[in-house]
Amino acid sequence: MRVERWNPNKMDETFENVAIERLVEGAEIIAGAARRGCPVGTISRPIYKTGPYAGQPWTARDNGQLKKSVRVVRKKTKSGKALSKKRNVRVYAGHTLAYYANIVEHTKPFMRPALASSLSEVRSAIGAK
Repeated sequence: MRVERWNPNKMDETFENVAIERLVEGAEIIAGAARRGCPVGTISRPIYKTGPYAGQPWTARDNGQLKKSVRVVRKKTKSGKALSKKRNVRVYAGHTLAYYANIVEHTKPFMRPALASSLSEVRSAIGAK
């Protein structure tokens, strides 16, 4: 038997896209569990108006800012193409206004338990045993 007009690169791209979509689905499961377990503060205040840090946006506090910052990111190169052959789907918590995510994670963990509790769901989402 002879196979003609076989383009393995085209099939590799198709398989990679399917695999990445499954990874994104699994990461969304982890992010949802992290949002559910994320501690929510009770303090809400505007930006400092006086003092050495007056006017800095990171001085403001908003209830649930850390919870809102949990997100799934697919890393790409500067040219806009996905980083192939690397684990390029990540779950992040925190940003400029919720810079304290790593402090909260070390005092009241919410990301690690989210991964541990949703591992079986993630395995079924990506098709692993």
